[in-house]
Amino acid sequence: MRKVLAGFILFVSFSFTSFADGKYLTWFDGSVKLRKRIDLQHKRLEFEVKPGQWQLIRPIALDSLFDERLPPRISSHAFYMGESKWRFVLAGTGIVFDFDESGGLLSKADRTYYAGYNFGASVFIRKDTLYSFGGSGFWNFSKALTFFDQHSKEWENIKAENFGPKAIFNGFHGYDLKSDLFYSGGSEYHSFLNKQETDLDEQFYVFDFKLNRWNLLGDIMPELLKVKSPEIIWSGRYFVQFSEEELFIIDPLNNQVFQYQNEIGSFRAAPLMYVQEGIIYGYWDEEGGKRFSFAIADLLKQSTMIGPFYKAKSYLYYVLSGLAVLLIFGILFTYYRKNKKKLPLHLDEPEFSLLNALLAAPQGLTTIEVNDVLGLSNKNLDNQRRLRLNIISNINHKLYLKYRLENAIVRTPSSVDKRQSLYTLKKELLPSLKQEF
Repeated sequence: MRKVLAGFILFVSFSFTSFADGKYLTWFDGSVKLRKRIDLQHKRLEFEVKPGQWQLIRPIALDSLFDERLPPRISSHAFYMGESKWRFVLAGTGIVFDFDESGGLLSKADRTYYAGYNFGASVFIRKDTLYSFGGSGFWNFSKALTFFDQHSKEWENIKAENFGPKAIFNGFHGYDLKSDLFYSGGSEYHSFLNKQETDLDEQFYVFDFKLNRWNLLGDIMPELLKVKSPEIIWSGRYFVQFSEEELFIIDPLNNQVFQYQNEIGSFRAAPLMYVQEGIIYGYWDEEGGKRFSFAIADLLKQSTMIGPFYKAKSYLYYVLSGLAVLLIFGILFTYYRKNKKKLPLHLDEPEFSLLNALLAAPQGLTTIEVNDVLGLSNKNLDNQRRLRLNIISNINHKLYLKYRLENAIVRTPSSVDKRQSLYTLKKELLPSLKQEF
């Protein structure tokens, strides 16, 4: 059985305009180094004999679940699944097709009833399972992680342990089969506010499937994010960034960026691009089938390493800032502990008078004496009691805030007259209050 070419046969998402005149599922067959396509309208399998010229291989059949109500323009991600079987995912939808090339049958593999939410998603095969990360649609950018459940025939969500990139769209994204890691960074995103420009996520992440979590690797080289009109393709090992001015090859595993030294001008990204075994194939169907191909290894031989792809964030600043905050807090706390006796009590006149009287009477004051100090003797009994208790409660609260001693003024029944009480200060508070007053 042939191995699944996960990550090696790719369809790039910036090719939507290539099928304006019909509905085709088009892919690059690495075994014959030619393109093939399924003409959905005429139900036939074709291959490209010359640039832009297609020849019939055989008619095909569509299964009973096939729904011909497809988007007016379609593009697809194609994956070889072994034993002459191919799997297609329609970009911007959750629609999955399986094609048995030897039997000539195209069947619908999913039960999807929604579309338009994941244009430009990163689609790949991992351990015989189809994944779709991110994308855009419905006026939003996505960072959803999903996989196609072969049993339920539905797309299911992956709940990661932590947050990762702000979005997964039009940046450096790709699944590395060898390390079983998914790279993501440099995505476009914005909040769709009036006159708001599109932002770029400057950080580079890796998703670890075994730990089910994102790890931040660092900030992407600024020169790569400043490139005008970039188009980026993932080869399964390298990112190749095309632009009108420069060509870069990025090795995320070894954290290196190479700049291609081209004397005659940079490569222009093709509307349709495929990668197979380290070779990039580009096609311009709208220009009569114009094509190119080149090996990434050959480009690397004519390239110069210009620096790291990302720089790990330095946490020294945050550590030093945290230590500084702790130091300042410690100084303030020590100062407070040493000088808390100097903090004012803010006593009003009745409170000050009563506290002074209690300090002058270690044996305590009776209820009648407290009323005299507070000037309550000419009031009725209910008012005397209410005002006396309020003033004592306020004093106790203020003493607690300063000295952390609860109920500093103690009330005990009088041994002489049960109708009277005796008010005293707690002995442990006397030295501090005598210094205060």
